[in-house]
Amino acid sequence: MNLSPKEKLALIEAEAARLKRIIASGSCAAGHTWVSVGGANAGCDDWCACSIPVYVCEVCGDSDYGDNAEAKEIICKCREEGPAQ
Repeated sequence: MNLSPKEKLALIEAEAARLKRIIASGSCAAGHTWVSVGGANAGCDDWCACSIPVYVCEVCGDSDYGDNAEAKEIICKCREEGPAQ
Protein backbone atom coordinates (compact mmCIF):
# COMPACT_ATOMS: atom_id res chain seq x y z
CA MET A 1 0.00 0.00 0.00
CA ASN A 2 1.49 3.32 -1.08
CA LEU A 3 0.21 6.08 1.20
CA SER A 4 0.79 9.79 0.90
CA PRO A 5 2.52 11.59 3.78
CA LYS A 6 -0.85 13.08 4.75
CA GLU A 7 -2.46 9.62 4.88
CA LYS A 8 0.47 8.23 6.90
CA LEU A 9 0.15 11.09 9.40
CA ALA A 10 -3.60 10.48 9.73
CA LEU A 11 -2.94 6.81 10.53
CA ILE A 12 -0.28 7.70 13.10
CA GLU A 13 -2.54 10.28 14.75
CA ALA A 14 -5.39 7.77 14.88
CA GLU A 15 -3.11 5.21 16.55
CA ALA A 16 -1.90 7.82 19.05
CA ALA A 17 -5.50 8.71 19.89
CA ARG A 18 -6.33 5.01 20.34
CA LEU A 19 -3.37 4.56 22.72
CA LYS A 20 -4.35 7.67 24.70
CA ARG A 21 -7.85 6.24 25.17
CA ILE A 22 -6.38 2.95 26.37
CA ILE A 23 -4.11 4.72 28.86
CA ALA A 24 -7.01 6.82 30.12
CA SER A 25 -9.14 3.71 30.52
CA GLY A 26 -6.78 2.20 33.07
CA SER A 27 -5.52 -0.69 30.96
CA CYS A 28 -2.54 -1.46 28.76
CA ALA A 29 -2.66 -1.75 24.96
CA ALA A 30 -3.65 -5.41 25.31
CA GLY A 31 -6.52 -4.50 27.65
CA HIS A 32 -4.93 -5.81 30.84
CA THR A 33 -5.22 -3.99 34.18
CA TRP A 34 -2.64 -1.43 35.31
CA VAL A 35 -1.05 -1.85 38.75
CA SER A 36 0.58 1.04 40.61
CA VAL A 37 4.33 0.62 41.05
CA GLY A 38 4.93 3.87 42.89
CA GLY A 39 5.84 7.23 41.49
CA ALA A 40 8.32 9.35 39.64
CA ASN A 41 9.32 12.99 39.88
CA ALA A 42 6.95 15.08 37.78
CA GLY A 43 9.82 17.18 36.44
CA CYS A 44 7.69 20.32 36.14
CA ASP A 45 10.74 22.54 36.64
CA ASP A 46 14.12 22.52 38.39
CA TRP A 47 12.37 23.18 41.71
CA CYS A 48 9.71 20.48 41.26
CA ALA A 49 9.24 18.05 44.14
CA CYS A 50 5.96 16.55 42.90
CA SER A 51 5.46 12.84 42.47
CA ILE A 52 3.32 11.39 39.70
CA PRO A 53 1.89 7.85 39.70
CA VAL A 54 3.44 5.20 37.46
CA TYR A 55 1.54 2.09 36.40
CA VAL A 56 2.67 -1.27 34.99
CA CYS A 57 0.49 -3.97 33.45
CA GLU A 58 0.08 -6.92 35.80
CA VAL A 59 0.09 -9.37 32.87
CA CYS A 60 2.43 -8.20 30.10
CA GLY A 61 4.64 -5.69 31.95
CA ASP A 62 3.77 -2.69 29.74
CA SER A 63 4.20 0.66 31.54
CA ASP A 64 2.65 4.09 31.18
CA TYR A 65 5.90 5.66 32.51
CA GLY A 66 3.79 8.20 34.41
CA ASP A 67 1.85 9.33 31.33
CA ASN A 68 -1.67 9.27 32.74
CA ALA A 69 -4.54 11.60 33.59
CA GLU A 70 -3.63 11.91 37.28
CA ALA A 71 -0.06 12.87 36.40
CA LYS A 72 -1.25 15.54 33.99
CA GLU A 73 -3.39 17.09 36.76
CA ILE A 74 -0.48 17.06 39.21
CA ILE A 75 1.88 18.69 36.69
CA CYS A 76 -0.66 21.40 35.82
CA LYS A 77 -1.24 22.18 39.49
CA CYS A 78 2.49 22.29 40.19
CA ARG A 79 3.15 24.69 37.33
CA GLU A 80 0.28 26.95 38.45
CA GLU A 81 1.38 27.10 42.09
CA GLY A 82 5.14 27.35 41.51
CA PRO A 83 7.82 26.36 44.02
CA ALA A 84 6.83 25.82 47.63
CA GLN A 85 7.94 28.66 49.88
